[in-house]
Amino acid sequence: MTATLTIASVPLPSAPVGEVNPLPAVATMPQAPYEASTEGLPAEIASNIAYGRVDSIHPYLLQDQYGRERSMSPMRLAVLENEHMRAEFALDLGGRLVRLLDKADGRDLVYRNDVFQPANLALRNAWFSGGVEWNIGMRGHWPLTCDPLYAAEVTGPDGEPVLRMWEYERVRGLIVQLDATLDAHAPALHVQVRVRNPHPVETGMYWWTNIAVAQTAESRVFTSATQAYRTDYDGRLSLVDLVSDDVSYPASAPVAADWFHVLPAGELPWIAALEADGSGLGHVSTARLKGRKLFVWGDNAGGRHWQDWLGGDYFEIQGGLATTQYEHLRMPGGATWEWQESFLPVHAGDPSGAWAAASDRVASAVRAAASRASDGPARLEAVADLAPRRVLQAGSPWGALEAALSARYGVAFEGLPGVRFDADAGADAAYWRSLLGSAEAADDPSVPPSSYVAGELWDRLLAEVPASWLTHYHRAVMAHARGELRAAVAGYEASLRLRRSAWALRGLGLVRLASGETDAGLADLVDARMLAPEIAPLALELGEALLAAGRAEDARDLLSALPAPMRELGRFRVLAVRAALASADLAEAGGLLEEGIEVPDIREGELSMSELWRQAFPDRPVPQRYDFSMS
Repeated sequence: MTATLTIASVPLPSAPVGEVNPLPAVATMPQAPYEASTEGLPAEIASNIAYGRVDSIHPYLLQDQYGRERSMSPMRLAVLENEHMRAEFALDLGGRLVRLLDKADGRDLVYRNDVFQPANLALRNAWFSGGVEWNIGMRGHWPLTCDPLYAAEVTGPDGEPVLRMWEYERVRGLIVQLDATLDAHAPALHVQVRVRNPHPVETGMYWWTNIAVAQTAESRVFTSATQAYRTDYDGRLSLVDLVSDDVSYPASAPVAADWFHVLPAGELPWIAALEADGSGLGHVSTARLKGRKLFVWGDNAGGRHWQDWLGGDYFEIQGGLATTQYEHLRMPGGATWEWQESFLPVHAGDPSGAWAAASDRVASAVRAAASRASDGPARLEAVADLAPRRVLQAGSPWGALEAALSARYGVAFEGLPGVRFDADAGADAAYWRSLLGSAEAADDPSVPPSSYVAGELWDRLLAEVPASWLTHYHRAVMAHARGELRAAVAGYEASLRLRRSAWALRGLGLVRLASGETDAGLADLVDARMLAPEIAPLALELGEALLAAGRAEDARDLLSALPAPMRELGRFRVLAVRAALASADLAEAGGLLEEGIEVPDIREGELSMSELWRQAFPDRPVPQRYDFSMS
């Protein structure tokens, strides 16, 4: 049976991601709940950890406007299928591989979530569990994990279809191309990843393929490693011996933890997750993808709560470019890096027993499965440079706009031959198309700008075009995100002299607060909210600032003046508890907590709910619904 590539729509109980937060993400990006200490680590790992840290997700806007009410909604899928397997990719959700069915035994090899529920685990906030996620650019779940990708069909020289997905990642300035195909001779999904730095300057590079696997009590994970770097979300990376300290059963982990396996050099990188009957998923790759990791949520109240919160029980096996997930690599200007990954059903016999012997048996089974799947890798190499035959979906315009901007100033921008970007895609970029001379765009200051840019060339363009409230504002935002507060103040004030807008007032207020000008900063935020009272994030920022300034009663007055639908949102109810506690009103705070507060975007590692409960009820245990502890 020749494979097919079709578009399908599967209904799923879903909480929509919703509109983006319209306020630019100028604040320092929330970091992961744990940081790595480099003490005692090899020099290469320590150097990579110190390099390439990203403090701002700008120019992306946050995706934090979702809830937890679900209704049946279609998930749009690209489906590769042949007699051996069915692979389903969510085109509107970062190209996530949400299902991989082994037809021989009817088993889903990756964890297939039966709901779509965003939660706050990604760099832009919204993330969902399940399937196989592609993470590029910087540590964390990548900015496009809940955004559409370009998608197209390419035909191999043997007539077999290849699904191509691609996009431009805006923080690092990288082009990523993902080609996927099913093997014709054996059950296997092959993926070729090609990453291009189109700019002439070095940038930081990061990649981890995150593979969710349904967790049972018997699930066991294997690699060829005998050692791993373990972290328990406390900042330490400790080297553990996998032979003497068997950590291969995810369900047995007492708390959330990562194990970064140290694979032997010169061997085929692989990792496998098997069940008690010896069957499961194997993941192998070419040598560049040398890292392998096991992540578990842990068998404690917080770990179980997080899995329930996301939709079900799972663990993750992962593959990355570095040994640990704390590292960024130096990618030279103009460089292209590529590798292949294969996802295979594995049948290894009895997977129990001592780690070393069991791992050897699994290694043999993984190598045998990979050797049988022989035609897909060659097909991917043959089509890597071919132009798409049938476009299935458009993505964002940013790759095309960055290329046009670079051309305007005579700066090299070398793309990939197998992808093309559409400058007219996306209504949110109309203003930037107008600056580049290809469109007209309105600049109504009562409407929040729909997108933002970053980088020296965009700043240069804004300085050269006729000055307006919007050009000054965008230059101020870029300076603000870079931490250049004096330049940001000058830009915001110049914008306000031309036209008064909530957006420039908000930016100016945040800078003044950061500079210790509390009264002036609060006044700016009050004025911003008066100009745009319907924008909930503006009201929330003002409430947070009032509390930080010790003005709890003013925060309570703000909350009481809000319209009821806004006041009942989870973050505003948390603000009400905090304001009551700051006013020594334990009865009010306790009453709100006992009524029940649901914060849809509570962040991974955030313990705000349990801490508030302990303040209100120091002698009562934290209820399970408020326990998100990962340690």
